[in-house]
Amino acid sequence: MIAFPMSQLALYLLLFICGVFACLLYRRYFCVRIEHYRNLAEATFEGILLSRDGIICDCNQRAADICGYTRQELLGRSLYDLFAEPYHATIREKISTGYDRPYEVEGVCRNRHTCLFEVRGKTFQVGRHTMRASSIRDITARKEEEVQLRKLSAAVEHSPASIVITDTSGIIEYVNPAFSRLTGYSFEEAIGQNPRILKAGDQTEEFFKELWDTLTRGEEWRGEFHNKRKDGSLFWEMASISPVFDEQGRATHYVALKEDVTERKELLDRLEQMAQFDMLTGLPNRRMFLDRLAQTVAVAKRSSHRFGLLFIDLDGFKRINDLYGHEAGDRVLKTVSARLSACIRISDAAGRIGGDEFTVILGALTHYSDAGQVAEKILLALQRPITLPNGQQDSIGSSIGISVFPEDAEDGDGLLATADDAMYEVKRSGKNNFRFYREREDI
Repeated sequence: MIAFPMSQLALYLLLFICGVFACLLYRRYFCVRIEHYRNLAEATFEGILLSRDGIICDCNQRAADICGYTRQELLGRSLYDLFAEPYHATIREKISTGYDRPYEVEGVCRNRHTCLFEVRGKTFQVGRHTMRASSIRDITARKEEEVQLRKLSAAVEHSPASIVITDTSGIIEYVNPAFSRLTGYSFEEAIGQNPRILKAGDQTEEFFKELWDTLTRGEEWRGEFHNKRKDGSLFWEMASISPVFDEQGRATHYVALKEDVTERKELLDRLEQMAQFDMLTGLPNRRMFLDRLAQTVAVAKRSSHRFGLLFIDLDGFKRINDLYGHEAGDRVLKTVSARLSACIRISDAAGRIGGDEFTVILGALTHYSDAGQVAEKILLALQRPITLPNGQQDSIGSSIGISVFPEDAEDGDGLLATADDAMYEVKRSGKNNFRFYREREDI
């Protein structure tokens, strides 16, 4: 038996106690660190899987939730059970090569429900074992949103309608290609500008005030803009402008959807022109003239003043048509309308109400003789030779009947009838002259 000195035995005992104490401290430190990392893993929004040789040996709760299993159900399960079979070879390659960047694979959750995972992993060695720490994120909803966003973006980019997005102060943040095609301003030229760059200048401040009042109330505004392109040409747009709200209900942007309606407006104007004006001469047609005559009667009644009506029928117009053709007849009618318009005041109104029948409203007559003087002027103007399409010249005459409001009639129909009667009296008595419906002395 070997005897140790007492001091040496005490030293060995002290070293043993220190070793045990150091082991306890290290174990305590290691357990604290493990618990710390586990808490971090549980706090993350990503699923974390720890696998060894392709078998899941640990995971956080988020991973279990994403895959639709409990944590106990995941432990011991093959890592490849969580991914669609066509992606197994890809995952093996990533693990074997230590690939550590994110990649997308099709996941298989509980009940064979498929989804899309974004996976990122790190391979490391623990002794003789290859370990893989993988983070998984379910990006199914995000990808669906991206698809919808791409569809919406494509629809906006290829829309035939002009689309403009501004901030709440009206500064342009986005325009689509249709805007550039219509206005001539490129995307770069439009961004940072105010839509006032398109302002033609003929719409009132009240128009724009009403627009902004509507938008600041959080309501949609609809209306028409008369705008100007970059090259200065004008066009019409039908616009719908709506506010865009954030989660707190505050307006953050305005979206304008606009359609070029220039051709439609021009067509409506032409149809209106056709409805109200004689297409050959440009004078008001019968419908418009009668409407103007009714308005003149109403004004004259309110102000108690007198006005005259001339009914003019061309003499020899049928002869021109028969001798030279309808093209020559059209030339005569256009020449007559131009000469007729030159004989009257701006405040007067001429119209073509029939084939070769014209009428003139002489507003606010002071003397009866004023109407006679205008009639004489018209007679002389219409007698001048007219150059026809074949180069020849010919002339016509005219018979003019005159009625006076309110003495001869107190409404438009009555005035036309009495002036027509007076015109036929001229026809019967030799033509190319004028006559009042009834003889009267001037005042």
